[in-house]
Amino acid sequence: MLILRRLLALALVSVTCASRLEIRQATNTNAAINQIIDKVDVTVRQVGSTILTIQANHTMNSATLENQITTIETAFRNMDNSILVTPVSSGSTTVSPTNDDISITLSDAMQLVATSLSGVVASGTVPDFSNMVATLDPIMSNALTHFNHTLPGGLLLVHIMMLDASQFLADEGFVDTLQTLGF
Repeated sequence: MLILRRLLALALVSVTCASRLEIRQATNTNAAINQIIDKVDVTVRQVGSTILTIQANHTMNSATLENQITTIETAFRNMDNSILVTPVSSGSTTVSPTNDDISITLSDAMQLVATSLSGVVASGTVPDFSNMVATLDPIMSNALTHFNHTLPGGLLLVHIMMLDASQFLADEGFVDTLQTLGF
């Protein structure tokens, strides 16, 4: 019985020490992750401005919006492909770019997507917008899922910062993205 207890204790210690081994053995790849997220943010800033301009000029239609949606899709596909080949980061709360720095930038990009597309359904000028969302939504969701794997817990701050803007994603039908963000 004493041997069984020691064996059980040894097994428990081994499991505890081995848990989250991937993260504990990882190096800080935040700089690489930050470059990927910065590219998405820059692209979404440009596209967001264009979308708001075509809305303000009353020139929004399927053709004008589809070009912008395609650019967003490409940005998130590129993010996903790059994140997938980036090693899991051990992260940092002190060395720049910190985990929070990266999450704030990604949150900014997500807020821009949400606010730029808010009101498209209500405008009624893009009848096939739901098809565009049906294509874009899983692309964004996959990229966010892989981001959260590569920067463990990275979506926690994004979720908090998206509390207000998430309503726009909900109104426009981004179900998968909202679920990935924890809404």
